[in-house]
This record gives sequence, C-alpha cells and structure tokens, in this order.
Amino acid sequence: MSLGEKWAVGSFVQFAVVDREEDVYRVTEQLYHLESNRHELRAETSSPFYRATVPFAPHLFGSGKTTFCLSYLELVQRFRETSLSSLASEPSRKEFLDKLREAVLLYVDLTELKPIDPKEKSLEWAVHYLLFKSACLQSGFEEEPSPVECYNLLQLRTTVLVKRIREVLNMRADQFLLVAFDEVGVLETRGKFFDLEVNDEGSVRPYNDFFGIVRGLCKQDNVFFIVVGKSKGLSIKNYTASVSKVLLHFISLSPLNSSSIVEFLEKSHLKVQTQSRVCDILCSRSFSVNELAEALLEYTGGVPGLLTRAVNMLLNYVQTRGQSFRSKEDCLSCMKEDGFRTVCSQPFVTRISTLDEDRRSVLDMLLMMALYRIPFKADDELNSESYLFDVVTEMGFYRYPIDDNTFQVLFPKVFIINLNNASSFPLLEKILLGSLNMEPVDCFFSSKCRVFEGIVAIRLVLMLSSTIRNEFRELLRRLSAIWKDMKLPIHGPSPLDYMMSVSRGEARSESNKKRKTYGCNEWNEIIHEALCFDRVYIPKEVNSYSPDIMLKLQSPLKREVLMVGVACKGRWKPEGIGWSDIIEEAKKFLDPVSRQVLSKPLKICHCMLIIVSTKLALNVTSELGNQSRCYTSGMLIGGNSFEIPPNCELVILCESDVEMLIDREMLNGLERAFSTSDNPPFGDLGFNLLRRARDSFMSWQ
Repeated sequence: MSLGEKWAVGSFVQFAVVDREEDVYRVTEQLYHLESNRHELRAETSSPFYRATVPFAPHLFGSGKTTFCLSYLELVQRFRETSLSSLASEPSRKEFLDKLREAVLLYVDLTELKPIDPKEKSLEWAVHYLLFKSACLQSGFEEEPSPVECYNLLQLRTTVLVKRIREVLNMRADQFLLVAFDEVGVLETRGKFFDLEVNDEGSVRPYNDFFGIVRGLCKQDNVFFIVVGKSKGLSIKNYTASVSKVLLHFISLSPLNSSSIVEFLEKSHLKVQTQSRVCDILCSRSFSVNELAEALLEYTGGVPGLLTRAVNMLLNYVQTRGQSFRSKEDCLSCMKEDGFRTVCSQPFVTRISTLDEDRRSVLDMLLMMALYRIPFKADDELNSESYLFDVVTEMGFYRYPIDDNTFQVLFPKVFIINLNNASSFPLLEKILLGSLNMEPVDCFFSSKCRVFEGIVAIRLVLMLSSTIRNEFRELLRRLSAIWKDMKLPIHGPSPLDYMMSVSRGEARSESNKKRKTYGCNEWNEIIHEALCFDRVYIPKEVNSYSPDIMLKLQSPLKREVLMVGVACKGRWKPEGIGWSDIIEEAKKFLDPVSRQVLSKPLKICHCMLIIVSTKLALNVTSELGNQSRCYTSGMLIGGNSFEIPPNCELVILCESDVEMLIDREMLNGLERAFSTSDNPPFGDLGFNLLRRARDSFMSWQ
C-alpha cells in the first residue's frame, strides 16, 4: 500500500461542531452592541469615539473559522438556554436574541472578489456585487447576475443593495441579516487590483478600505457582520480602529479539551452511513472513546482542523486494514508513523520552514513560551515593526486563549517531529522541540513549571554537553571528587522530560484521565525510570516531593553513575533561603534515595543535590564563607541537624556562582515578574528577558 493510499485524507465524515459556547457568547455580545448603538452611525453628529463593532477571527490554522461562521446561528439556537441565557437578562437583550435566532446567514467567500465592470477599479462596487451574487447563488439561481444590470440597479446605494438581498433571500424587512465574510486575507494580494486610498505615509492599507465599506453597510437596519480569514490580525485591528472607525473584536476559537473531543467523536457520523458514529468505527470493545480522545488530544492539541484531518486519516487506516483499534497504544503507534505525521502536518511545516531569518529568529522564544507556559498580551509590541500576536499567526502556530487579550502558544505534537526534520535547526531549537515532543500537549498547560527552573535546566544541558571547558564545570570539579571522576562532557544534549512528580497519595483521576503518581517512599521506581533515559527531568506538579530538576551523568570510562538533583529555590523571599529550606530539600531527596536506591545493587553509585538559590540567608552565607561548598557523606550541616547520607553529596552554590547558570539581569527580571504572581503575564516577564535567556543559550552552541 502506498503512502497516499494508506493516509488519504478524504472528507467522508459529517463532523459535529462542539465546544463553542464562550465564542458564541462573545460574538453575540458584540453583535448586540452594534444593534444597540447603530443610531451613532447614522447621526449627523455622532460621537468621535464610537466605533462600529465587528467580530473578527484572524488566521488560526485549522481553528474552524469557516465552520464557526456557517454554524453560528445553529449554535445560537443550541446555547440559548445555557450560556446565552445570561445575555438575555434585560428585555432589550432578550428581544435581540429572539430575533437573532430567526436570522438568515449570508456566507460570502472573498476568494471570489475581483474587479468588476463597469467600475472595475472600485473595491466598493466589487464588494457590493459579490454580496448580491452570493445571495443569488445561495438562493439557488443557476446563473450569476449580470454585473452591468446590477450596477444600473444598485448604483452603490447600500439601502437598495440590502433591500434587493432581502428580496432574493426571501426575508422580511425586520429580519436580521448576518453576513459572514470569509478569507479576508485575500485583500493582501488582491488589493493591488483596486484604486485604494493612500495614507499620509504613502502606504496602501486594503483592510482600511474594506472595513470602511463594512461600516457603511452597518448603517442599514438589522444587518450584522462577522469577518474571518488568514490575516495579520493585530495590525489590521490597530489600523481600522483609527481610520475606518470599526472596532474589531477577536473571536478566540479555543482548542478542544478531552471531554469536548469525546463529544466530537460521539456526534460525528459517516456521510454515507448516518447511523455509523465515528467512535464506533474506530473503537473496539477494549478501546474506549475516552482513550481515543486522549490519544487525539496528545497529538493534535485539540486544534479542530488537525483533529478532523487526523480522524479522517484514522478512519481510512481502520477501513483499509479491516479492524478497529484495540488499545490506546495501538492508536498512538499509528499516529507516530512518519506517514501520518507528514500528511497531517505538511502544509503547516512548509509554512514555518520557509520563513525569513527575522521571523525564524523568534522561533526559539516562541518554543520557550510554549514549553514554560509564558502568556502574552495581544497588544505587547515585539519590536518596532511586528507584533508577537501576528508572528504566531504568520508561523501558523495556534494561540491558546486565556482571556480576551491574553494568549499562550500551542505547538501540536503531530508536527513537531516533521518540523525538527524539515530544516537544519540550531541546537537550542532541537532541545526545545524534543522537550515539547516528550509529553502530551495538555501537560504544558496544566503544569506549574516555572521559568526559572526551565532556564537553569537548559543551561545545565548546554554546559554539561559542551566540548568547551567552562567555569561552572570547573567549579564542580573543584568542589566534588565524584564529579571530577565523571569525565565530562556528557555525550549529547538531551530534551527536557516533564516526568510525574513524587507526591503523596494514590493514583487520582483528572478529567477522565488516570495519571500515575508516586508515594514519597517509592524512590526506587522513580530512579529506575530516570536511569533508563539520557534525559533531563523536570517534575510537573508544584507540590513535588522531588527536586526541581533531575539528571544522570555516567562516566564513559567506568560504570559509575551520578544521580543529580537540582533544587532551584526561586521563591524570592526577602530574607533569603535559610538552612531549614536547604535541609528540607536534602531530606526529601538524599535520605530516601540513599535508603531505597543506593543501598541496593544497582548501577548507580552516587547521588548529588545542588542547591541553586536566588538569595541565601545571612547565616547560610556566613557559614559558607561567601563561596560555594560541597558537603560529603558523614558531614553535618545546619547546626549539626542533618547528616549527609552515605554515597551522597550536597552542593550549595553561592550567589555569584549561581550567576554562571542564570545571570543577575535575568534573575532580577524573574524576581520582578514572580514577586506578585506564580504565573505572570508576558508583559510582566518582558520580551527582553526572554531574548536575553535565548542569547545566553545560543552562546553555548
């Protein structure tokens, strides 16, 4: 079977639309604002501050923009008793919602936009004609209307245009008309075919002219607009608000979660067999729809476009082999195949791989933002000419909305491998891509991984794998005889693996998903797992009983292995980290590892804990003599309150040596960002701080 036959992506499924309640509420609210303030548009002395409000969804690859537009009125009906009920709390709002449920949708595909005689250079006439033509075709007209006859009749009069559209669609005069403009991004290339306004800077902005036309149409009673398409959303929003007096409100279109994917699979049917549910075809008796949803979420991130593409591919695969999937592992092994990933992701990977150097230089930072869950504001300026919101858009990545104006970057796992193989990425990007590929996508949005630990982990990976001798490695060699025997550098850079933390209690259920956790006395199992891979581990849970970072080092000349735990004490306490904090870290790591692991005949021989503190308490600094210290087996610390166990070492880095891992300017920036919030907004973290971290990583490549 050829690759094309095995992974064909034919659209033979009737997919259900799910999980759009919040988006429907926001769009409905904006449409109501247009209706309640429409008099401002028609007033001779309208307020200079009023802007016609239009819901707007700029490019989110595969987010379901077109599907959302086409199904919006159906979704209004579906949610009128739930999320929209609060919107109808006032009589005027209830009346609006009742009329909206009876509205008629006119779908207008802007890829059909082109100059039309007799005024072929007029964008306004081209838009008016396309509106009327779309209404005729939607009503079943066999032939397109004559442009000349239409112009003679309409004469660019919006009142006549809307009246004729209502007649064609067989609408009442008081019935709501909702116009959905799709693929607005074509204006980027097709704007050159029209006579457009030149601004004071000598630039032509086709979107300003287009939304000016929309604003004129908004003056007509009972007419509303939704605009979607591949476009530079934030730039357009800024331009149109000041020039076209149209305020664009972003439609977020969130990715689906696990429970929504279950609903999606249960409600979707084969087009040719409407009684056959997708989940029944893909799932055998031993393979539940919940497991299928988890597998799809892990690889697609819940992005609707990737999800539908992946389901079509899985259906084709199941039908060609003649049997359903037997287990989640069976399904995941299928999605791991190169053919599956290639066919599913190629359009997006190609887009990213062909970006210019300026855009590609931002990729490292976007990867870090995705890995460490760093949010950003849509109006945060990346530099003088471009915005992060639009950079993410241009690269084809998915913006995971947190609120109206705050987003995170999502890298669907299904195309990370192809992205890595598509071009010669630098070492840092390979580590970050490998890290994102280690765990299910939802891990990175539910974890409490801190930026401080992440930066330290990457610096350790790069320093320990570098062939260049550096001060930090020399420091550890001077402090520890065991470290000196390890004969660094280590073989190669490792991705960061977000392992399950060691926490109290039994396995728990979270969103229908069993996640294995370890009791605080089960270190043997944890260490065995860690020793199987040459990776760096960062536990996922904030209440972890393990260090913030774990890695292993193995001497190339001997069988000796050093298990290293790194406790990043970045709590930004004014008094600093005292002996009680250090002893707590040592007890929860060195004691159980010594008792449960080092006492048994394993290949591991030694264990080290490194304390990396943003600020040490005065009594700790005094005892250390303002320098880093290594305490070995049998030594007492903290007023003789803790004895270092056999085959163990404790390294406490002084503040000046910590700055080898993360410099003072980065520490100060992180302290400011994390002093008020454990998960600060991007503006608090600062793009310059992220760039500085990236530059420090690149210096080791």
